[in-house]
Amino acid sequence: MDLRNDSPTRFLLPAEAYRDPAWLEREQRALFDHTWHLVAAVDELTEPGSYVEAAAGRSPLIVVRGSDGVIRAFHNFCRHRGMAVVCAAGRTSSTLRCPYHGWEYGADDGALVRVPQRAGQFADVETERWGLVPASVGIWGGLVFAHPDDDAEPFDAFLGEWPQHIGSFRPERLTQLARVRIEGSFNWKLFVENHIDVLHLWYLHDRTLADFDHPRFQHRNLGGHWVSYEPLKGGEVAEAAITRGTTPIAHLAERDRTGIGAHMLFPNVLMASSSEFWISYAVSPLTPDRSVIDLRVRAEPGADAAELVAAARSFIDEDVFACEQVQAVLAAPRFEVGPLAAEHERPITTFHQHLLAVLEAGTVPEAGAVPA
Repeated sequence: MDLRNDSPTRFLLPAEAYRDPAWLEREQRALFDHTWHLVAAVDELTEPGSYVEAAAGRSPLIVVRGSDGVIRAFHNFCRHRGMAVVCAAGRTSSTLRCPYHGWEYGADDGALVRVPQRAGQFADVETERWGLVPASVGIWGGLVFAHPDDDAEPFDAFLGEWPQHIGSFRPERLTQLARVRIEGSFNWKLFVENHIDVLHLWYLHDRTLADFDHPRFQHRNLGGHWVSYEPLKGGEVAEAAITRGTTPIAHLAERDRTGIGAHMLFPNVLMASSSEFWISYAVSPLTPDRSVIDLRVRAEPGADAAELVAAARSFIDEDVFACEQVQAVLAAPRFEVGPLAAEHERPITTFHQHLLAVLEAGTVPEAGAVPA
């Protein structure tokens, strides 16, 4: 597959890719079951023993901070009969106890440490064989990522050089102030394509992002990942946009105080930044034509969370509307995708190339890898 930057800009997926359950099943098996997922914020796991439930594709997970301070992840099903070991966030002193039949697991290592009625009912059980199934964990920017495979590629390899291209933002210096779940009637890929589509900024967001200088939009693919930056228009417009917010991020360089960023970690972790917030909004499939967005807002402590959520929703809701409208016509007998903008929609072609490469190979390439 040709992944050169000078390859033609074109739409590579058929309409069935957004409607067919078989397509989604293939994506689940080849992609989501074997890639890194954003599952939590470090802010949610501040104390030893604190844990949250999460999902990495189709894998339910427990993410827990051990007594040694290390954050780990385990698959969230009891090794006895499959009951979810935890069903909400919480904190434990030492063990995670399945509520169904009382099997208990060590919070530090997932080892099976107690089986009720073991002598009479489970005399032959080798407890060392039946600990919680481990998953892999990576931490960046105050965000916790998990991979369903215990022997996953190193998280740093997955990120590649992406962290070097987000300007002066250091999300780990900020606090998670809000988390919002948004559901919509669209295929997950439509939302990713919308996020990396430069052309729609002039039109769909003609009011919500009117202060920004779209002709000066800069973007770059880093393997399957993507980064971008867009400056404010000059003069009084820039000054008004900077001063109208709640609490500006203190550590930013001038460039990032006067512009916004939009980024992506392949395949589905989307991010955006402004002088006041760093947001992540991972989009995950529920069905072929329905998805969920996990919006997290990071900002300075004490910033107005409601105002920041409203600012993020102002353009995200427009994106959801557009994706739902496109999804609604995908089954139309005469529907077809027309020509793409040569540069402003090139990231869509690159996203399709990497997705198809994964589906063909059955594995997710590292960030800098170029599949043959």
